[in-house]
Amino acid sequence: MPAPVPPYALLACRIELGAPRQGDGIIMQRLVCTMVCICIAGSAWARSEFRLGGTDGNAWQGLLTDTEAVYVVVDPDGAIRSTLPVGISTEEVGVDTMIDYANNGIRPVWIDPTHNLSLSLTERKGHLNSSISASYTREEAKQLQVIIDGDPETALLKRVELSPRLQGLNIGYVKNLVINLGAELPINRIRFYPRTGFEDNYLQWYEVGVADDSAPFVSVPGERRPGKRWYRDINKTLTATNDPGLEILERNTENLDIDVDLRFPTRDLHWIAVRSVNAERDWEIAELEVYGEGFVTRTSYTSPILDFGKPVAWSKIRWEGSNPPGTEVILRTRTGNAPEPNLYWRTGTSGEAELVTRDEYWQVIGAGLFSQVRQVYDRKNWSAWSPPYDFSAGMRDTGQPADDWVDGTVLQSPSPTRYLQFQVLFRGNREVAPNIANLSLLFAEQPAAHEVVGEIWPSEIDVFEPETFTYVIRPQLQAGDKGFDRLEIFTHSRVLSVKSLVVDGVEVIDLFPPDIREDRVIFSFEMMQAPQDNEKRIEVVFEAKVLRFGTEFTGWVYDSSEPALKQQVKPGNATYRFGGDVLSVRTPMGGDLIGGVTLSSRLFTPNGDGINDEVDIRYDVRNVEELTQVQVRVYDLAGALIHSIGEGGALSGSFELTWDGRDAQGQLVRPGLYMYQVDLLTDGGRKSEIGVVSVAY
Repeated sequence: MPAPVPPYALLACRIELGAPRQGDGIIMQRLVCTMVCICIAGSAWARSEFRLGGTDGNAWQGLLTDTEAVYVVVDPDGAIRSTLPVGISTEEVGVDTMIDYANNGIRPVWIDPTHNLSLSLTERKGHLNSSISASYTREEAKQLQVIIDGDPETALLKRVELSPRLQGLNIGYVKNLVINLGAELPINRIRFYPRTGFEDNYLQWYEVGVADDSAPFVSVPGERRPGKRWYRDINKTLTATNDPGLEILERNTENLDIDVDLRFPTRDLHWIAVRSVNAERDWEIAELEVYGEGFVTRTSYTSPILDFGKPVAWSKIRWEGSNPPGTEVILRTRTGNAPEPNLYWRTGTSGEAELVTRDEYWQVIGAGLFSQVRQVYDRKNWSAWSPPYDFSAGMRDTGQPADDWVDGTVLQSPSPTRYLQFQVLFRGNREVAPNIANLSLLFAEQPAAHEVVGEIWPSEIDVFEPETFTYVIRPQLQAGDKGFDRLEIFTHSRVLSVKSLVVDGVEVIDLFPPDIREDRVIFSFEMMQAPQDNEKRIEVVFEAKVLRFGTEFTGWVYDSSEPALKQQVKPGNATYRFGGDVLSVRTPMGGDLIGGVTLSSRLFTPNGDGINDEVDIRYDVRNVEELTQVQVRVYDLAGALIHSIGEGGALSGSFELTWDGRDAQGQLVRPGLYMYQVDLLTDGGRKSEIGVVSVAY
């Protein structure tokens, strides 16, 4: 696909056409001025989008099979200016087979209760295996498949006494049968039976074992292939030691049922094993059937590595979808500047490790020389997987114009980078399923800077009290970089004060007052551009609380004319004055999860005059990473509960709840002293802080 000519290039050509004529200089001057303004606007607007799913996005399933996708460049009105290719590398794809791609979205597959899952093992990359005698040949191994071929007239016959093969019969000398379903599925029925006319060969004594994905594997001597499960010890006694990963679902030594049909409450299973116990006569299985019902409760979609052709600045990610109660969608990203995230090493002829290609690595693996190769993650060129994105924060707000990108959430993986990969993990229940209908990435082909590194100091504190921090960034600006005039720092809680803003050694806080918000602070300054502002440091000093161990003070830079296009600050050596090279702050481990409880006033007068009518109860939640219930209860001095004020959920941070001096029925309380109790409800129990407040009229 030929590269499109950007609008600003076309406008530049128009400016060169024609020369000013006598008498119309003013008109031509206005024309040129107008054209220059348009050129600047066209150059400044640099939004690009990678769209996946829905009606206008790349196909979810197509990413796994095609060699190329596309992204679009849009103009200020949201119209597509151009369409450009995205390369696809299938080397790192890890898609689960239990994804449903209906309507060009993704969700877990629904298991039809009428479908015999044994008939579709290969579709899920599952298989049927057996522990077999030493004389068992490859051709005989193929005969195992007759019990999952859907034909009840073919069977696997196990003879107790070895004898010549019977004409027209499939005979195998098996010790047990193990089905790998290919995924963990909701299973509630296992059935097996002999051929019609051979009912006397039904399995009299049997044992059925099952396992999900949590069970450990047992090493079997001589068996190198992963993904198989076996009985550890096979013999003819009821006390045989079994693979500890297998739970015995059913053991029957008095079976009279020719057609064994086990039905049980639905449970997630990946492995099903059947073995004969103390067989005293011939037995056979014509079909081994497995059934289930409901949505698969755990499945995933891992994209291929997407190649955008050059380093781009990742800005935002958003999606449409749902995660009903009892389900979860875990989405994360990683970015890099190398075609794949792994490095491969082999021990050379000299005994030293040497870097090899992926193909060379697998050639050595194929030869069975496992100890001679090593695979490591390329941390120099690839980021680690990001923390999971908050599903609600990344949801598309259908009440807002899509082109404005006021919704979505900041893409957490570093940039500028050329390559990106994302992963979606679904955790659900069998009745309902989470889903993602579509997903979009917003990025700038023209980054704000080649790179921006930053660090914070101090990087470790001893108490949870307010601390003064210095935050320094150092940009590397090159020709073609867009530049930036904003620095945004995510502080998790409200900054208490800003003391300084220094740009290239000059204090400018009086010229550019900071914008302090509830969980971040935004600094403004003159536009930083190449080449004159390369390596010029920006240093800010502010006071804030850190309430969670390892809090990351993530930063972004951007051009204020395009606030949606933000480029993340990388942790690194921004100044030689500090030695941390990090953007995270360590706090004391352990300690109280709730603290810093204060009142806006020890005495308040809820008489409706608009002055001191309420009391704000402020508190800190510390070292909490999952939503936690917080409640404030007010008691009289006799211990009677007057009122309860609830908070839906809180993470680490500073919060406040307000009491208006009324009881649970909305009536004003009598003047006097009241006890308040702030309760933090966690999995480990209740943590509380208690104090006193006065009410007067």
